[in-house]
Amino acid sequence: MREAALELLNRTMDEQLKRSEHPSDFPALPPIPAGRYTDPRFEALEKDGLWNRTWLLAGIASDLPTPGSYRLFQHLDRSVILSHGKDGRIRAFHNACRHRGSPLLLEPQGRAMRFICPYHAWGYDLEGALKSVPSQHDFACLDKAENGLIEVKCETYRGFIFVNFDDDAEPLQDFLGEFVALTEGYPLERMVVKDHFFVEMACNWKIAYHNFLEIYHVNTVHPKTLAPHLDSRSFVIALYEGGHMRFGTRKKGGESLFKTPPVKPDDIAPVFLENTVALPTFPNSFFSLDPVGFNLQCFWPMGSDRSVMEVRQMGWATDSEEDKLYWQGMRTATEHILSEDLCLFENIQQSLRNGTIPSIWAGYQERALYWFEEEIDRRIGPDRVPADLRVQPRIGSFMAPRSA
Repeated sequence: MREAALELLNRTMDEQLKRSEHPSDFPALPPIPAGRYTDPRFEALEKDGLWNRTWLLAGIASDLPTPGSYRLFQHLDRSVILSHGKDGRIRAFHNACRHRGSPLLLEPQGRAMRFICPYHAWGYDLEGALKSVPSQHDFACLDKAENGLIEVKCETYRGFIFVNFDDDAEPLQDFLGEFVALTEGYPLERMVVKDHFFVEMACNWKIAYHNFLEIYHVNTVHPKTLAPHLDSRSFVIALYEGGHMRFGTRKKGGESLFKTPPVKPDDIAPVFLENTVALPTFPNSFFSLDPVGFNLQCFWPMGSDRSVMEVRQMGWATDSEEDKLYWQGMRTATEHILSEDLCLFENIQQSLRNGTIPSIWAGYQERALYWFEEEIDRRIGPDRVPADLRVQPRIGSFMAPRSA
């Protein structure tokens, strides 16, 4: 973390610990319409203006260690191949044969030096070029050079793979913005996936994501699991351009919320040892940088009132039995903490769906939640959002400055 960001973190924490009144210069936040979480019109706007045009975290480079290694990205009604090419580059292709659209790969992960369609055996190389067509003489108009796999825009940053379905999207690093400065001093590129699992939820994806954009609920919902380890009064938020954020919370003791793992880097910056630093990264990812490793969460829609939380447990490279046991314990602890939240989401969705409440409120401690909703409208285009579903832009002037 660069000096300017670190100074901002420490200064705002000290100010927050002294605060006993609503900040006089911060506006009251209007209610957020319930239809944003239930209305098919808004779901359609998100698909076009958000999911089809935004950089999305799709995979981890360490999961593709050698040429031919692949993983499937299967969200948003899409199937995309993430593949490690012979030249070392990671590419993304739509998992669809150019013949009649059959998926080329049926297993979610594996190794393949050539993609052979299981339907009619058309074959493609790792660069996506169409190389073989059985009975090619029967396709008089087929130009193989023009019918390779359809590529998806794909870039990596420090071992994290992102895709974007908009061919004209800005470069990934420009999109990430302040994330680049905020992760300095934390060795992201050396991380590996220790566990990878999915949690289906009977709620809109934003309702679930909201839960991780505030600490207001921690003392109530997690009194024995998280609250004893975090000084919730110190919780501070920095809002950045592009809908990204940085959260900081001082720890009540120790370097981590959890016990020390068998392997831990010795070059992690002190700021990550002394504080829990979380980086909600627009539109749907949540990093919480801890010296032991962390849960990397992504929230994906499965309809207006269903979603899935994708959880990757990120740790440090070792294959010892001690390490495996450690992460088994971490999986159990994570599922227990998540269960304390998940039991609430379905009923929240029900209240919004059936009109019990017409809107939801966000207070000062939940301003990140409002900032996130503002950014969704900015991405869609405010004029395209129906007036009854729109949030009023209120807090753009409270963005934190970019680090030098």
